[in-house]
Amino acid sequence: MSISSSKSGISSLPRSKQYKGPFGRLFRELSPWRSPEANDTAAVQALREFATNSMSEAAGGGNLDNTNMPAGYTYFGQFVDHDITFDPTSSLMRQSDPEKLDNFRTPRLDLDCLYGEGPADEPFMYDQKRGGLFLLGTTQKDWQGNDVAGSNEPDLIRNRQGRAIIGDMRNDENVIVSQFQLAMLRLHNRVMLQLVTGNPDDRDSEFEFKNDLFLEAQRKVRWFYQYVLWNDFVKRLVSDAIWARVLDKNDCHKFNGTVFDWKEQPFMPVEFSVAVYRFAHSIVRPGYRVNQNDDQTTGLGSKVELPIFHPDGPTDATGNIRHDLRGFRFFPHRHTVQWNQFFDINSKKSFPQPARRIDQKLSSAVFKLDEGPDPKPNMLAFLNLLRSMRLELPKGSDVAHRMGFTPHAVNDPHEDILWCYILKEAQMLPGNNSGRMLGKVGGTIAAEVFGGLLNGDPMSYVRNMPNWKPKDDADLMALLNTPTPVNGKDWEVGDLLRASGAPISDADVTNTIASGHN
Repeated sequence: MSISSSKSGISSLPRSKQYKGPFGRLFRELSPWRSPEANDTAAVQALREFATNSMSEAAGGGNLDNTNMPAGYTYFGQFVDHDITFDPTSSLMRQSDPEKLDNFRTPRLDLDCLYGEGPADEPFMYDQKRGGLFLLGTTQKDWQGNDVAGSNEPDLIRNRQGRAIIGDMRNDENVIVSQFQLAMLRLHNRVMLQLVTGNPDDRDSEFEFKNDLFLEAQRKVRWFYQYVLWNDFVKRLVSDAIWARVLDKNDCHKFNGTVFDWKEQPFMPVEFSVAVYRFAHSIVRPGYRVNQNDDQTTGLGSKVELPIFHPDGPTDATGNIRHDLRGFRFFPHRHTVQWNQFFDINSKKSFPQPARRIDQKLSSAVFKLDEGPDPKPNMLAFLNLLRSMRLELPKGSDVAHRMGFTPHAVNDPHEDILWCYILKEAQMLPGNNSGRMLGKVGGTIAAEVFGGLLNGDPMSYVRNMPNWKPKDDADLMALLNTPTPVNGKDWEVGDLLRASGAPISDADVTNTIASGHN
């Protein structure tokens, strides 16, 4: 099935010439949350104190793992966020009207963070000798910044200062999301090679760019990604009842929205982007086991967990680099991500690390970030609370009332900030569901936004072939040694990674570091 497109090889039309869409509100009639403090300075300080005293995960503070959510979904979620939202213009220092803000991402699940504006408009990301393939690089430095000679270990293509040359700079923010970006680039390349040469692992053939084949490869990758996002990721986040209602499988995936509505095309609700979807900040682990490489010269090892951002900052008092997984630098040699440590793939040998529970506690890995209104590092919890106040989001209890739900108890006015309300709602789910998924308010908004984006996109699989599954595509199945889902039931993010050829096991990592491929 081919879909016509623009000159640049992007099939997600129509879009504005500035490549952006609108933000907006779901609950414009509700009054914003107001601080009980007398002035803005006191309000900001109260937010900081609440974040410090009430939203910090204590070391050794009980069983905080989320058995429903392998750790990789945190960073798949980050990748998805970068696909649908980007606002470089708003400020934490002033009130902002979301309807005056531009989303410099199409509000569609179209992988524009991967493809950019296509090979015609952004040729620097693409291979000119193998038309339609992405350029890939290799590692050049170790984690301490020392040169590495002759490495074959795959990485994103980078400039001389170590910045990744990709469709969205934010997908280089940390090692895990940058490796997922790399896997998705590899997935496109394998699909393209399957279409052009019949061999997804062809490393030698050169060929000219053909727009129709590029668009077909792009569509296949997008649909696979959209399918696992809805049928795996979103399904884990919300109750079965909410998930089944929003896109009704018994009625050709009919969209049944109760709060998310639009006239011409979907917008990006700030209640989702600033509050509900930031639930993911609470599921970040204090540290991650990257792979099972036991070469101690790298500072790794099968039991070593590294934080995304070192809680004491990137360097020590003498300027030495601290070992963490931060990005925006040369990818560290021998740190190739072993994906069965992050997703439930071949779990008989190594069950993945779980994400943290969805609750009001954030881990030490996000205690100090070099961003925000002050020159000193800020807690991520404080930044989220401040952004909610600046964008004048409504109170969580008011949103619950508006949606027809009974609000939960609010013990502190700051718990009624929508982001914090969503976290506590998940935490208060009964029994074993506590912290394992979003509650009614958060789950409804999340499912309706993702379901609405799929329904509102004229190029999505939901709009074109609502009962489509990855197994229906012979070219996708040709990428897999075993053309069945990893869990035997339905396709998951782990299947995307299998199809990409990314390293799954410790043996894959060893081979990848040595030769550049599994």
